[in-house]
Amino acid sequence: MKKIISNLAISIFVLLGVGFGLSGCYETHYYHQYNHHTRGWYEHRHRTPPANVNFEVDIETRRHRH
Repeated sequence: MKKIISNLAISIFVLLGVGFGLSGCYETHYYHQYNHHTRGWYEHRHRTPPANVNFEVDIETRRHRH
């Protein structure tokens, strides 16, 4: 029983670590591809986005044009 609880605890920590690690993947990919963060990033930090940033761009359409 002790081993089962230990394995369960380890599994939970691993899953939490994976979830935490993957939570920022989209933002990082978007930033590197378009050189700016998403609209929510700027709103959360009360910052204005850089000049000439268009948040209305359809990411899927741009990705398939190249």
